Amino acid sequence: MRIAMFSESYLPRISGVVHSLTAFVASLRADGHGVLVVAPRVRGYHDGDPDVLRYPSVPTPQYDFPLGIPYAPAAWRMLMARELDVVHAHAPFTMGRAAARLARRRGLPLVFTHHTLYDEYVHYAPGPAALLRPLARWYTTRYANRCDCVIAPSRTLVSRLRAQGVRSRIEVLPTAALDLQLFGSLDPSWVRPEFGLPPNRPLLVTASRLGKEKSVDLVLQAFAQVIRRRDALLLVVGGGPEEATLRRMSGELNLGSRAVFTGLQPHRRTVECIAAADIFIYGSQTETQGLVIVEAMAAGVPAVAVNAGGVGDAVRDGVTGFLVPPSAAALAEKMVHLLDDAALRRTMAARAKEVAQEFALPALTRRLVEIYQSLLPVRRR
Repeated sequence: MRIAMFSESYLPRISGVVHSLTAFVASLRADGHGVLVVAPRVRGYHDGDPDVLRYPSVPTPQYDFPLGIPYAPAAWRMLMARELDVVHAHAPFTMGRAAARLARRRGLPLVFTHHTLYDEYVHYAPGPAALLRPLARWYTTRYANRCDCVIAPSRTLVSRLRAQGVRSRIEVLPTAALDLQLFGSLDPSWVRPEFGLPPNRPLLVTASRLGKEKSVDLVLQAFAQVIRRRDALLLVVGGGPEEATLRRMSGELNLGSRAVFTGLQPHRRTVECIAAADIFIYGSQTETQGLVIVEAMAAGVPAVAVNAGGVGDAVRDGVTGFLVPPSAAALAEKMVHLLDDAALRRTMAARAKEVAQEFALPALTRRLVEIYQSLLPVRRR
């Protein structure tokens, strides 16, 4: 199988989409498939991978990765000459448009993985959210209906897409693809010394991009309620445009040294920070699935998470963690409940590791190849 994967965001950026994409690319190649990654050029970054094709790009002041220019003659000539079976887009915008154009011109099947609830990210675009939000839904729906298959990371997202008017074939395939060997080799012993966290005190961890859409402010508010009742520490792992605001908020909530911000961390270090936790906390309400939730499960850490988007497809309420409404009080209540019950934490941790097996990368890769193969008879006019 020969696949061209187009993405708006790729290395050296660190994100859930990039991690999912790189994991599937490596797994497909290990199984003998040819994968060409097509992404915007990043100034100052040089790929060691010969099968990465970079489009010219322009910087975006509102977001932290460049925007690809979808019409590039040199890149286009290479794509037209390449032997391909499937075109796979990982976003519907500039690189997605290039993917759709290539599929149409070459008569190839077009697949689109819907990683992100784009209408929840309009605060990064100039203009009124009341106008941009429905426009983002309309655009994404229109793009999805041009595709031969849309991959949704969760059943919750399938319902949302159908309600928005997506008529194309939709397949559910988790994007939280786990390398279970990585989780078997984690060593979180460095985490507490590195960040000055005292031993023998309960540790709560949250990890995400520090942007408005991730609702880390909700986690800080909940933690402020927890420490009025119980002794605990909070580690906030990640970086992003809201980091300075969240640090100020931590001070305003008088969290002091009990809340520690790590800044942006490489993937392995992020996962080891999560593995050091007694409880993983997640406040985001904009996830199509929530890769980091599944990683916490694989690390054997019970989660307390807001029941929104695709998170409910990952966390099994009362089994691997707790799902709560989007309120600081609800998060705090379940956090205190788990802090008080060490036996329940151990039971949930064990079950979480078992359930995480369902997201093993080899099985998900085989399912992706089956989807590709089912589309090979498709030839677009």
